[in-house]
Amino acid sequence: MTDFPTLAAELTRSLTALWTRYAGKRPTGGRTEIHGNVVTYVLAGAVGDFNRNMIAPQAHDTVGGVGKLTPAAFTPAAYKREAVAAVVRLTRQRVASFVSSHDRDTDVATEIFTLEPSLGRGAPRAERRSSGASFLAHRGPERGVPHHGPRA
Repeated sequence: MTDFPTLAAELTRSLTALWTRYAGKRPTGGRTEIHGNVVTYVLAGAVGDFNRNMIAPQAHDTVGGVGKLTPAAFTPAAYKREAVAAVVRLTRQRVASFVSSHDRDTDVATEIFTLEPSLGRGAPRAERRSSGASFLAHRGPERGVPHHGPRA
């Protein structure tokens, strides 16, 4: 995995195609960043469509016999399985954790995959393994992000 720009582009294409299948609409923008063993995919647009499709999957959404098929198999668990499988396939590393956050107000979704360390890449540096709470405590709370650490 030495060619991160190419890998990041492949991950963006794959995850965007997956998101489009589940949302029924292509996001307006997306990018993937790779830092050590962390893959972050951020996309804009189509978050509402994705969330609506996950809330009430139906066998058929038709009017007068004409309409689109919304498979009942399109569930958050199925999306997670397919997203993790895509990252594993492209990075050739197992995924240790997957966190997904969707902001309806800004129509932005963030998908974070933490990869298991490999022999060739090693473990993430200790300061990058800290919890989100201590990270926020050092950095300070951001708008819309709850602060769980001690207040300064």
